[in-house]
Amino acid sequence: MKAAFRFSPRSNRAHEINWRPWGDRAFAEALAEDKPVFLCIAAVWCRRCHVMDETSYSDPEVISLLNESYVPIRLDPDRRPDVNERYNRGSLPTTVILTPKGRAVTGGAYVPPDRLKQVLAELAGAWRDKREDFRRAEDKPPEIPEEPAPAPSLDISPYDRTVRALKRAYDFVYTGFGRDAKFTFPQALELALHAARSGPDEECLRVATSTLTVMAGSALYDAEEGGFFRYSANREWALPQYEKILADNAALLFVYLRGVQVTGELRFADTARGILAYLESRLLNSDGTWAGSQYADEEYYGFSYADRRRRTPPPVDRTVFTNQNAMLVSALTLATWVLEEDRWQRLAAETAETLWRRSYREEKGVAHYLDAGGPELFGRLSDQAAFGRALLCLYSGTGDGKWFDRSRLLAEFCLTELRAPDGAFYDGKPDCGAVGALSKANRNVGENGLAARWLLELSVISGDGRYAEAAKAALRALTPVFEREGLAGADFAHAVWEAIHKWTAVTVVGKKEEDLTFNLHRRALAVYIPSKTVRLCTPEAETPADTGFEMRNKPYALVCRDSESFPPVSDPGELLRQLRPTLT
Repeated sequence: MKAAFRFSPRSNRAHEINWRPWGDRAFAEALAEDKPVFLCIAAVWCRRCHVMDETSYSDPEVISLLNESYVPIRLDPDRRPDVNERYNRGSLPTTVILTPKGRAVTGGAYVPPDRLKQVLAELAGAWRDKREDFRRAEDKPPEIPEEPAPAPSLDISPYDRTVRALKRAYDFVYTGFGRDAKFTFPQALELALHAARSGPDEECLRVATSTLTVMAGSALYDAEEGGFFRYSANREWALPQYEKILADNAALLFVYLRGVQVTGELRFADTARGILAYLESRLLNSDGTWAGSQYADEEYYGFSYADRRRRTPPPVDRTVFTNQNAMLVSALTLATWVLEEDRWQRLAAETAETLWRRSYREEKGVAHYLDAGGPELFGRLSDQAAFGRALLCLYSGTGDGKWFDRSRLLAEFCLTELRAPDGAFYDGKPDCGAVGALSKANRNVGENGLAARWLLELSVISGDGRYAEAAKAALRALTPVFEREGLAGADFAHAVWEAIHKWTAVTVVGKKEEDLTFNLHRRALAVYIPSKTVRLCTPEAETPADTGFEMRNKPYALVCRDSESFPPVSDPGELLRQLRPTLT
C-alpha cells in the first residue's frame, strides 16, 4: 500500500505515517475504531506539498498523533478530482479533518508543525471528551441548497458579463489578471481573443496581446528549456513557482497559436514552438501519450542551461490524464495548420489512438487516468468533453471518420449517463451511496461550458439537432449560478456565444493526394473564425454518398453559414474571400 503514495523527492519522514487511500475501507475502519479521518490532499508536483512532507509530516509528534488517534488518508488531487473539488480548501496542500461518515469538521491549507500538533491534539481530545456532540452533528442531514430554476431562454449576457469581468481584472501595470499572485488564465485569454475578433473589441485585443507578450518574456516562461511554470507568486511575473503542468502548457500552447491567428504576431509562434519543444523533450511517453507534470525544483531552475545539462532534471510524474492529453491533442492539431508542420497532427493522432485503446469502455466512457495499473476513474464529464472535442479536431484535420464516430460515442454516453433532470451535466455518474460529499453529484459550470462547446460543434458537423439542444439546456440550467464563477466561467461564456450565433461550416471535397485539396483544406483550417467547423470529404475516408457531396473533376470547397450557402470554389484565395465576410 505504501508504494502507491508519492512524497517529496527530498529527504522526509512522511512515509512513516500510516496513510490509507481514499475509499470505503478507510472510512469503515474509522467508523469501527471511532476515530476521525485526517485527509491530506497533496499533488506530486506541488512545492508547498513537498515542504509539508519535509516539515509537518516529518515531525515525530505529528506522525505519532496521526497514527494513533486518526485514520490518515492521502489523496492526489489530479487522480481524484471528484474528491478534491468537494474538499479542497482553496489551495494545495489541503488538510481536512472529517468524521467517519465523511463530513468535514475543520480544515485549511499548509499547516506548520507546531500548529498542526496543536490542532491534532485538541481535536483528538474533543473527539474523546465530546463524542456525542460530534455524533449529533454527523447524523444531522446536510443542508442541500435548492438549485435555482433554469433560465427560460439563452441570451448573450453571460458572455458580456465575463468579458467585462476580464477587463476589470486586467492589471494595466504588469498585465495579466489580478493584483497579487499571477496565474495564466488561458481560457480567459482565449475569450479575450474571441471578443477581439468577433466584436471587434480593441480593449480585449490589448488585454490578450499584452499579456501573452509579457508572459512569454517573463520569468514564468523557461527560456532555457521552454514551457511555462504554473504561476508567479508576485504581481510582476518575477517569482515563478517552478511546477510545470501538462494542462497549463497544453492550454497555453492553444492560446498562443490562437494569438498567431488573430494578430499575425510571429513572436507568439516562437513561444508556441518553445512550449512544444519542452513537452516533447520532457513529457512525451514512449507510447505517444504525455506525462502529467514535472516536479518543482528551485535549485535546478536557478542554474544556467549549461549547468542544467550537467544535473539531473526534476522528476516527471508519468501518469497519463485523459483530459490533459485531450487538451494537448486539440492544441497539436491547431499547431499543424498554424505552424505548417504536419508532424504535430501525426503525433496528435498517435496520442488519441493510444488513449482510446487503453481507456475507453463502452459502458463506462473513458477513464480519467492511466498508470502502470491500467485505467482508473471512468465516466468523468471533463474527460469525455475534452476528449470528444479533441476527436472532432482530428476529424476536421484528417477527414478520417473514425474520429467523428468516437466523438459521437462519448456524446451519447454523456447524454445517457450524466444528464441531470434540469438539463445540466453531472461531473460524474451520481452515486448516492458514496462516502461523504461524493454522494452528491456536482454540476460544474466550467465543465458544462466545455461540454456545451463540444456538443454544439458536433451538432453542426453531424446535422443532429439533439446535441445542440442538449448543449443549450445545460447552459440554461446553469445560467442562474454562472455569475459566481468569474474568469473561471470563460468556457461557459464562450459556449453561450456559440449557442446564440450562426456557425460557419466549410466542407472541402477532393482526392486527398491532390495539392489543391490540401491547399483548400489548409486555408480553411488556418484562418480563425469564431464558431467554425471544417470537414474534409475524400474517397479514401468516406464515399460521396456518405457525405451528400459529389466528387468533381477538381477539388472544391463549400462554405455555409447557417442556412446560407456560397458558390463552390476551387481557388484558396477565393475561399478566404468568402470567409472574410464572417470576419469583422
